[in-house]
Amino acid sequence: MPNVPNAKTVTERDSLSLVSRRLDSGVCMANMSTWLDSVCYSVSGHWHHLFLASLIYRKYGMSNFYCAAPWRGLHINPRGDVKTCCAGDPNMLGNLNSQSIEQILHGPVMQEIRQSIQRGEPHAYCYNCVQAERYGRSERDWHNNVSPEFNCTTADNLEHVPTLIDVRWNTTCNLSCNYCAEACSSKWAALKGIPTKSGARPYYEQVCDYLEQHRDNIREVALVGGEPLLLPENDRLLDVIPEDCIVTLITNVAVDFSTNRIVKKLLARDRVGWSLSFDNTGERFEYVRHGADWPQLLRNLETLRPLMQSGQHWGGIHAVYNIYNATRLIELTEFARSQGLTIHWQSLYQPECLDPQRLGDQTKQLALQEIDSLLALDICLESERLFFQAVKSNIQSARDDLRTEFAAHIQDIETQYHTDKAGKFIQLWPELAESIL
Repeated sequence: MPNVPNAKTVTERDSLSLVSRRLDSGVCMANMSTWLDSVCYSVSGHWHHLFLASLIYRKYGMSNFYCAAPWRGLHINPRGDVKTCCAGDPNMLGNLNSQSIEQILHGPVMQEIRQSIQRGEPHAYCYNCVQAERYGRSERDWHNNVSPEFNCTTADNLEHVPTLIDVRWNTTCNLSCNYCAEACSSKWAALKGIPTKSGARPYYEQVCDYLEQHRDNIREVALVGGEPLLLPENDRLLDVIPEDCIVTLITNVAVDFSTNRIVKKLLARDRVGWSLSFDNTGERFEYVRHGADWPQLLRNLETLRPLMQSGQHWGGIHAVYNIYNATRLIELTEFARSQGLTIHWQSLYQPECLDPQRLGDQTKQLALQEIDSLLALDICLESERLFFQAVKSNIQSARDDLRTEFAAHIQDIETQYHTDKAGKFIQLWPELAESIL
């Protein structure tokens, strides 16, 4: 930790200089907020996000910070926290267990955020998008594209007309995937003996009524879980939204499509985008996505194929790059091409012990060899190729070795939680067993 002046004596210029040097040094953004604890003092509990957001914003020349989300977006997480986008701070606006949706969306904090955007400045609430835009696009692009005609400079600060909806009713899920946790999966909560609140939330009807009032304005709805195909709340939601609006969903594809009511309604619509959340094939798929059945996934893909080929529906595999697929990229990519699917790759956030970069030099080399072999086959789409080129450029950087933590992770999975998979990791990934375990 570098020595820095006391926060109360740091001038604006000094502050920008300190953070600029820290950013230029390549510091992990996840550690930046912690570091700023030694630089600034608290203002309303959100000082560090506001401070960092505004400095990054200015340093990287993000002029005229514009976003339609505060006026046109609605996001509700399983706790009942209301936001206007997925990326917004979940602790700032309010919660439906203690306030009405109108009170939150017309409240003083929401008005303050809108006023900040009208000035072309990011609010503390916007921290995640400001951070993301150092390297590319953020979620605000999604909101602005859905409402291209919206002009915040002429909008009222009490106005809220939802055009993009993302409501996550609860964490009900049929799987306990190896890199998931109880906060996102009721299955994991049950395995760990943690009570979980199931069933419709008390604010369910209120939210649906609010959306029905604004039905004619809704253009896109995102269904996320848990597993959205298992949430009965989505049954009514699909009834209150317009027939011609876009519906997108992230699904584990492990539900029987032939008997599911929500799938039946989705198949009857014309504009549906499917993000198919899996990142391995066959037995390795069943090991990582515990509780799933590979033949069932194949049957579900057969159901979707005619609609995707006709252009009425679209979609692809939504995969997380991690140690479980780092040496099997060709296998997954060839499967995707055989199904006519793209792969949207994303980086791993947690648990860090599944990051190939953190599992020793031998594992890094195996991961790099697989990437090189994949790229040499020329079967990747451009977005996939760019993702793995970025992985190659970063994988050799020095990081803490987490092989001990990974061994403990496998031990817990196979002896405590998924005991039917005991000894399977060594059988399914023999090339990794020697270098990691």
